Amino acid sequence: MLVLAIAMLTPGTKLPEVDLFNFQDKAVHLISFFLQGYLWSGVGVDKDQISVKNPKIWQNFVLFGILIGIVLESLQQFIPLRSFDLMDMIVNGLGACLGLLVYLKWPSIKYILD
Repeated sequence: MLVLAIAMLTPGTKLPEVDLFNFQDKAVHLISFFLQGYLWSGVGVDKDQISVKNPKIWQNFVLFGILIGIVLESLQQFIPLRSFDLMDMIVNGLGACLGLLVYLKWPSIKYILD
C-alpha cells in the first residue's frame, strides 16, 4: 500500500516517461489495485473463514481496495503535474473488485500449500 501511495502521489516531473501502448496508465491502475485488492482482502481472515458472507473480507475490500483508490486519486489534484481522473478512480475500483474475486476463488498460496 505504501508503494502504491508513493507511486500515485509522486509529482509528475519525477516519473519516467514510458509509453508502450494505448491505455498504459489504465493498465497500471488496474494491475496495481488488483494486487492491492487481492493482498488486502484476506488480512485477519483464517482459512476456514473465507466466504463471500464474511464481513471482515468485505471490510478489508472496501477500506483497502475502494477507499484507498478514491483517496489516492483525489489527492493527486494537489500534487504538481498530477491531476484527478474519474476514469482512473473507476479502474482502481475495478482492479480491486477483480482482486477480491480472485482472492475468493484462490485465497492465498499459504492456504494452497497447507
